[in-house]
Amino acid sequence: MISSPEHTPADTHAPRYLLISREGETLLNDDGTLHYLTGSDTAELLAEDAILARSVIRPAAYSTDAEKNSGAEVHALYCEDDTLQAVAEELNAAESNRPEGPVQASTSGFRYYPVHRDPLGRAHYATALARRDYLIEMRYSAYTGEEAPIGRRGIRRTASGEMVFPRIEPAVMGLVMSRDGERVLLANNRQWHPNRFALIAGFVDPGENLEEAIAREVYEETGLHTLSTEYRMSDVWPFPRSLMICYRVTVDENEPIIHHDGEIRTARWFTAEQLREAIAISEEHSNSGQDDPAKLELPGTNAVARRMLDEWLAEKP
Repeated sequence: MISSPEHTPADTHAPRYLLISREGETLLNDDGTLHYLTGSDTAELLAEDAILARSVIRPAAYSTDAEKNSGAEVHALYCEDDTLQAVAEELNAAESNRPEGPVQASTSGFRYYPVHRDPLGRAHYATALARRDYLIEMRYSAYTGEEAPIGRRGIRRTASGEMVFPRIEPAVMGLVMSRDGERVLLANNRQWHPNRFALIAGFVDPGENLEEAIAREVYEETGLHTLSTEYRMSDVWPFPRSLMICYRVTVDENEPIIHHDGEIRTARWFTAEQLREAIAISEEHSNSGQDDPAKLELPGTNAVARRMLDEWLAEKP
């Protein structure tokens, strides 16, 4: 099925392909980063009609100018779960002495992708997963039940002319700060263990704009009134189909913390020094293979919440 795989295509203009299974798994190199297939790798896959759907991934925000202007395209190819595993086995059989190590089918997928090690690969993976449901699952109109094939512009349309667009579910996230910007408020959800803390987040309600949504979420989860908001970044989180819009939110740190909606067990103020210490301890335990349940657990490097924290920490001497 597969022949002559390459870790990096010799021709920088040659298309690269991400193979994504129905469950959202993909092929990884030994270091945990994405393994791209080349044109020669995919020829037999396409010939055997093993691909459920395909899409072109637009240049990501993480791309460098050279990458954006190189002319190289990245394509997502969607397959059944057993096809992904078969391709991994055939790649390894064809190149048993691969210098970068064996290719493997992922088992935890996007949730633990090393974004700080490979931000562009993570952006490609996120885009591919975000389109997966639309290309594989949304074959029929939810209103009429008519089949809606994909047209020339990549939009599904029924025979009667109804356009079936992808579903995107907006959510907001807030880095809640004290008025002087020297402390941030992190929350512990009741479903987590007691030492795991993250940012305030939630889905946008019908009829809300984004600023209203983040102010409501902050109040519901902490009882604090928003004084100001500042948009910082956005990110795709394909569980289920979220677009995360992230803000810095300033509140009066002297107001009492009240958990109105019952989702939050507790919320705590942290300084930059405390967060840096927690990150250092976490990395030390990770490198040694140890685990300390008493350590403060922050969002993983895959999460936009961590990038929000890292951005804030970078501003603190």
